[in-house]
This record gives sequence, C-alpha cells and structure tokens, in this order.
Amino acid sequence: MLSFLTFLRFGVIGGLAAITHYSVVMLLLHLSQLPLAYANLLAFIVAFWVSYFGHRHFTFQAQALLHRQTLPKFFLVATLGFIFNESLLLISHHFLNIPLSILVVFAIFMTAIFTFVLNRFFAFQH
Repeated sequence: MLSFLTFLRFGVIGGLAAITHYSVVMLLLHLSQLPLAYANLLAFIVAFWVSYFGHRHFTFQAQALLHRQTLPKFFLVATLGFIFNESLLLISHHFLNIPLSILVVFAIFMTAIFTFVLNRFFAFQH
C-alpha cells in the first residue's frame, strides 16, 4: 500500500528534479541558440541524476538494492517519461498559444504523475 510519506517524499525529490529541469531548459533557451527539443533533452539528462539518486535514497529507500537492479529500470522509466514529456511539450507548443514557461511546467507535472507509478511499482520495487 502506498503511504502518504512515500508520496510526500516523491513530491520533494520530483520538485527538486523539476526545478532542475526547468532551470536548465530555460537557461539554455535564453543563453544559447539551441532548439527547444535539444534544450529539453539536456535538461532532462541533468534532472535524471537528481531524480535517480533522490528517489533511490530518499523516496523509496532502495539502498539495499544494487544499482544494476534499479538503474536500468529507472532509466527505462525515465526514458519513457522523457518521450512522454518531449511529445507533450512539442505538441502543446505547436498547437497552443501558451508561453513556453507554462508549457514546460505543465509537461513536467504531467510526466511526474506518469513516472511515479512506474517508479513505485517497477523501478524501485523491493
């Protein structure tokens, strides 16, 4: 059964990863000529490590599990999450007349819901 504390910890780590993702993508968009898709990919890579180690040690307390058990599964979940995030972001940007900053936040939030379920019951399952 999912505890409220686990969900709360997921929110903290997810928030840190989301802030990292958002900060990196917006920084890259403002300081470089990178297209949105590439800026989002680089931001995802940075946020991936914040998320992995945070969820491994804090959210799901899976230190007893080996990295070779959790990292490939987490990578699969994160990759699926990235595909979901990137698709949602690019499609929304193409069809909606909403500021990019809002679209990035929306895509990150929707992806967090998707990845929580997969991480909880697949990547960090004891």
